[in-house]
Amino acid sequence: MVTSPITQVQEQASDKPPLPRYAHCPWWKQAAHYVVDGCRLCSRDIPGLLVLVGLFVMPPLAAALVGSQPGLFAYWLATALPWITITLGNIAAVLAIEAISAGQQVRLLPILSASIRWLPRYLWTNAITTLLFWGVFTPLQWFIGQQASQWHWSWQLIPATLIPTVILLLPMLFWHVRLVFGTYATIIDDQPGIRSVITSIGIAHTRWKMVAAAFVGSVLVEAPIAAPIYFLILKNGNPLEVEGFTWMLVMAMRPLFIATLHLIYEDYRPVFALQQTRGRRFWL
Repeated sequence: MVTSPITQVQEQASDKPPLPRYAHCPWWKQAAHYVVDGCRLCSRDIPGLLVLVGLFVMPPLAAALVGSQPGLFAYWLATALPWITITLGNIAAVLAIEAISAGQQVRLLPILSASIRWLPRYLWTNAITTLLFWGVFTPLQWFIGQQASQWHWSWQLIPATLIPTVILLLPMLFWHVRLVFGTYATIIDDQPGIRSVITSIGIAHTRWKMVAAAFVGSVLVEAPIAAPIYFLILKNGNPLEVEGFTWMLVMAMRPLFIATLHLIYEDYRPVFALQQTRGRRFWL
């Protein structure tokens, strides 16, 4: 069968992703829209998300309780338990938001099963992004820390150990948002690790201000509750308990900023990824 030039043009046009929903808006307004839409997306299945979050706050809670006990075994157990939430909890939250976006309910057992299946690929992708992130900022933090020590920098409200982080906060944020979509490319579009990272950098390359503002905005929505809780956590003198309670808080905050970034990824994902996953979901 011979197709006409008009038909060929129509088929090619159908393969193009739709125009991003807020492309006509300035970057700051786009960011605000994505945060609002992220809230709406989470509201579609609040009970399901609460169950998921409740499940994954258990490991860091156990870590905080174990970390208050003496002994080497308690120390290592308290150190290891949060990693369940750091890794599987993040994958599960991404899959839950993907399910809600597809018009489904959060089903705990399929999501947990899929999270375990995706864990090796997730770890590989995040090993790359971790190297790219901390490979840049660890030397910079060390250098600034050395300068702060030699020049006797002192800020009354900020401990000396946090000065490098405060100075590098904005560069760290802007580099983080270039790498953050690697998880979405890996899980949602089944891309291998290096390609996922390249995709992530490409998505945020020309719109980093919008992505950074959306990420920060999604965190600020939860800040009135999360910030006081975090300051209370920091008053604890046991670092293992602080880490456990901190990851409980992070897990509780994850659905909103994952939903916000998910919507941005859906709008700006590459054409080949859109064609590859059209009509199917890899994790179902």
